[in-house]
Amino acid sequence: MLSVLFALFALAEVLLLGLVVTLRRRQPDWALTLLILVIIALIWDNAVIALGSTIGEGGMLRALSVPRYVTHALLVPLLIMVAVGLGRRYGVRFFAGRIVPGVFGVLTLALVAVGVQKDVIALDLEATRYADTLRYTNAASEGPPIPAIVAILVMIGVGVALLVRARWPWLLAGAVVMFAAAAAAPSILWLSNFGELALILTVWLTAARRDLADVLTAAAPRSAVGR
Repeated sequence: MLSVLFALFALAEVLLLGLVVTLRRRQPDWALTLLILVIIALIWDNAVIALGSTIGEGGMLRALSVPRYVTHALLVPLLIMVAVGLGRRYGVRFFAGRIVPGVFGVLTLALVAVGVQKDVIALDLEATRYADTLRYTNAASEGPPIPAIVAILVMIGVGVALLVRARWPWLLAGAVVMFAAAAAAPSILWLSNFGELALILTVWLTAARRDLADVLTAAAPRSAVGR
């Protein structure tokens, strides 16, 4: 049954990918471009886990598993810049100008380097079974996933800022769910993946709400002229 659950996660993220791509076409934004890359990584992760027991242990599943770790190392820290982009779109003063976003950009690059060292250079794949799933995990992994934790904490911080500035609670809610799910993930495998889905959903909702506000603002003067 868990394999089916991961397949449903992947399908839901494919739908979210379509929504984000549509939103980006309507409102070009570098933060949405980064979000698209993150969603692609999550889709791959869930799809490979969902298909693991069907493919079976061996070279093919091992080869499909390597991109799971490479994309997580390279792309998950990009959520920091997605959060920065959302903060700027909502007019959070802290993110105005270039200095603060630049600092977060450097932080993102540093966390990418940490992830590459931990989950790419030191990658040691071993087959692991959980319920009816079969996946390859990193036997060399030690300690908490620092890049993911920092990215979630930044998202929580931006969520608090949007709650205060725009009375919008959903980004904060999604980030808190992700943090709680990640904490429980070592004992319950699927919770972390559910948390990722919840977070991405609330990020899309947050970006779409801002986009709708921009559309209504742009339409208001034209309506006034028409009257």
